[in-house]
Amino acid sequence: MVFLSPVLGVSVVSPETEQIFQNMTPEERVGQLFMPAISSGSSNGTQEMTPELEEMLSQVHPGGVILFARDISSVEQLVTLTDNLQNAGSLLESGEEVPLFISIDQEGGQITRLPFGPRMPGNMALGASRSAETTREVARTIGDEISSLGINMNFAPVLDVETNQNNPVIGIRSFGADPELVSTLGDAYITGMHDAGIICSGKHFPGHGDVDIDSHLGLPLENHTKARMNEVELVPFKSAIGSGVDAIMTAHIIFPAYDNSTNILEDGTEAKTPATLSKPILTGLLRDELSFDGLIITDAMMMKAIVDNFKTGDAAVRAIRAGADIILFPDPAIEAYTAVLTSYKSDPEIRTRVDDSVKRILAMKEKYGIIDLSRSGNTSDLNNDSRIAYAQKICLGEEAFMVEQEEADKTVTLVSDKNNLIPLSGENLRSIIIFSPTTSFTNETSEAVNETLQRQGYSPEIFSFTYQNQVNLSTDQKIAVTNASLIILGTSSSNATQRTDNYFIPLFSRDLLDFARDYDLPVIGLSLNQPYDIMYMQDIPVYFATYAGRTGGQNVRSAVRAIFGEIPITGTLPVDISEENGTIIYPMNSGIIE
Repeated sequence: MVFLSPVLGVSVVSPETEQIFQNMTPEERVGQLFMPAISSGSSNGTQEMTPELEEMLSQVHPGGVILFARDISSVEQLVTLTDNLQNAGSLLESGEEVPLFISIDQEGGQITRLPFGPRMPGNMALGASRSAETTREVARTIGDEISSLGINMNFAPVLDVETNQNNPVIGIRSFGADPELVSTLGDAYITGMHDAGIICSGKHFPGHGDVDIDSHLGLPLENHTKARMNEVELVPFKSAIGSGVDAIMTAHIIFPAYDNSTNILEDGTEAKTPATLSKPILTGLLRDELSFDGLIITDAMMMKAIVDNFKTGDAAVRAIRAGADIILFPDPAIEAYTAVLTSYKSDPEIRTRVDDSVKRILAMKEKYGIIDLSRSGNTSDLNNDSRIAYAQKICLGEEAFMVEQEEADKTVTLVSDKNNLIPLSGENLRSIIIFSPTTSFTNETSEAVNETLQRQGYSPEIFSFTYQNQVNLSTDQKIAVTNASLIILGTSSSNATQRTDNYFIPLFSRDLLDFARDYDLPVIGLSLNQPYDIMYMQDIPVYFATYAGRTGGQNVRSAVRAIFGEIPITGTLPVDISEENGTIIYPMNSGIIE
C-alpha cells in the first residue's frame, strides 16, 4: 500500500512496487511517462484493438492512454476495448504487470466524451447552483460511470477562474468568476471523484480563465502579476492540493511573471516558454512553493501552442526537464518517446527526472489498486459479459438519469423577466414558435416544451425552426410568428466573435425581437451555451441561462420546466455579464429566484 506523509503528502511506494521499479528496463521506465491517444488526432478513431495500436503499445510501453469520443460507440464496445488495452499494455519484460492509466475528459456539460448515458451538468451550471453537495453528487455519478467502463483517470475538474467572458476555450467549463466558488466546488468535485475511486486531475495550471486565445490554436500570453495570480488564478489550485487532488494538468500559456525566458530552437528562431515547458512554474511554483507531490500532467502536446513552436521530441524532453511526470498525447508518440529515451540514456538530469516520475506514477497506481487489480474495488474480477452488464446498469440505468435531472433542475438561472411572465401557464397558449441555431437544440427544445405541457394537460400547436446561418426571418417564419402566443428563442455563443454583428445568431435574434415587438408578442430567450448572449439583446422580455453546451441534455429540459412552473428557479449567475465596452450589465450572483 502507499503511505502518505501527513505534512506534504509525499507518495512512498511499498517494497514490492520498489522492486517492480528496479526490474524495469530503461525503455519501460521512459514509457511510463507517456499517455498517448489510442488513435491519431487526424484519424476517425480506434474503437477496437488494431495491429497499429498493438504496435504502438509495444514500441512506447506507455504508462497510460487517453480516450476521445471518436474511440467510443457503446457500453459493450468500450468495456471490451479497455479490457483489451489492459491485456495488451500491462506486461513488463520481467513478467510483472503494471496496468495502464486509462483516462478521459469526462467533465460533464460541454466536454462529455461518452455518447451514451446521462449528460451531467457542466461546471458553470454547477456554479449557478452554488451547491457543493450537488457538485459532489454529479462528480460521483460521472466517476461511477467511467469506472464501470474500465476507465480509472478523469481529467477534471477544470479549476480555471472565468474572469474573461471573451475566453474562447474555457467558458462554461469553469465553475465561475469567483475564486472561492471555484475552490469550493472544485474541492467537492474532487471528493465526488474519490468517492467513485477515480484519479482526478485539476486543470489548467496555473490558470486558463483570462486568455483570449485558444491554446489549441495558438500560444496565449497571460500578463498578470504574481499578486493577482495569488488572489485569483492560483486560489482553486491551492485549495485542490489541500483537498488531495491526485494530478494537475498544465496550461500551454506564457506567464512572464513566473518565467519570461526565451528558447532558441533548432532552426534559430525564438519562442517564449509556456507553463508546460517551464521549470520555474512546474517545479518552482507547483512543486516547491505550493508543495504539490501528485502527478504533473501536460495538456495535450499536439495542440498548436506547442507544435507550432517546438518539435514533438524536443517539447517532450523540455516538459520532463521542467518537472512534468506524464506527457499527454504527443503525436506521433514514438517520436516523443524516442527523444526522451535517448536523453534518458545520455543525460543524468533527465534520467533522475524520469526515475522520480516513474516512482510517483507507480505510487499512484498502487494507491488506486491499479497495479494489483484484485484490490481495485471495481468490476475487473468479473468476466467480460458480466462487466458489460454491470456497466450498462450504471451508465444506462434509471439512477444516473435521475441524478442528472435532479441536479440540472438546481442550475437554471432566470437572468431577466421584465414583465413578470415567469412562471408561465400553458392554459391560453394557442401556438408556440421555437427558434434555435442548430437542429439538435431545436429538436431538444421542442420535445421538452411538448412533454412539459402535455404533462400539465395542455396541447398548443408547436412550430420549430432552425435558423443556422440565417440573419433575417423568412416569410414563412414571419407568418408563423404573427400567429404565435409565445416565442422561444434559443441562442448559443461559445466565443466573443459569435456575439457580434459579424455572426448570424445576434443578427437573427435582433431581427426576430424587432419583429415580435411590432406585434407585442412575448419572447423568452434561452442561452444554450455561454450565458453572455443577453449583451446584444438587453430588451428581450425574458432571458434564461442554461449553460448547456454543444447539445443541451437535461439543462434545456430543466429550463423549459422552469418556464412553465414545474420546478422552482434557484440558480444565480456565477459570472458577470458585460457589454462589449466592459460595462457590467448583470453582475455575478444576479438571478430572479422563483
